[in-house]
Amino acid sequence: MTKVVKFPVSPPAKLGPRKVGRKRRKPDLEAFGQLNLFDQLSTSRVISFPKNGSFFDEALRLDESGDSTAADYYLKAIDAGESLADAYCNLGIIMAGQDEKTKAVDYLTKCLKENPRHFEAHYNLANVYSDLGSYELSKVHYELSTEIEPSFPNSYYNLGLVYISLKSYKEALNCIDKYIELSPGYDHTIANDLIKTLNSFA
Repeated sequence: MTKVVKFPVSPPAKLGPRKVGRKRRKPDLEAFGQLNLFDQLSTSRVISFPKNGSFFDEALRLDESGDSTAADYYLKAIDAGESLADAYCNLGIIMAGQDEKTKAVDYLTKCLKENPRHFEAHYNLANVYSDLGSYELSKVHYELSTEIEPSFPNSYYNLGLVYISLKSYKEALNCIDKYIELSPGYDHTIANDLIKTLNSFA
């Protein structure tokens, strides 16, 4: 007779996306009175930047305030060749939030083409694959995200849920334990309930 696994949440809710925020940028030499001789001057079109800085910065500002035009500014940043990997990543998250999973996968993989070790892209691509039920692909990207950023707890929690879906209960237990270890200030009620259940199957 087969055991039926009953988890406290049906199915357990995975933890959400992680967007790319503002990062330190190289100083603008022209702001210090120096000409930047290595700037690419060969573009044939004129791009007018937003008053407060770059298209990517404007996209972030709009994204953080929940403005739906953020996607347009990420696309403008991509057209301008600015912060390509980060713009593709955040655009992929927006598409996933709009249930445009195919576009989300496309943008997140374009991000990884620009930067194969882009942590947020691996983590968010894993989330999208998990939503699509592609658990093996999801597992690979969560595992990569834990290699790149081993102290980010949400990767382990979501990887644990993927292992549950794959009926790999021992691995799931290890991941949920790691999540609890890395997130001391979090509410662990659901995670602890999962552990109780997994202990009877691992």
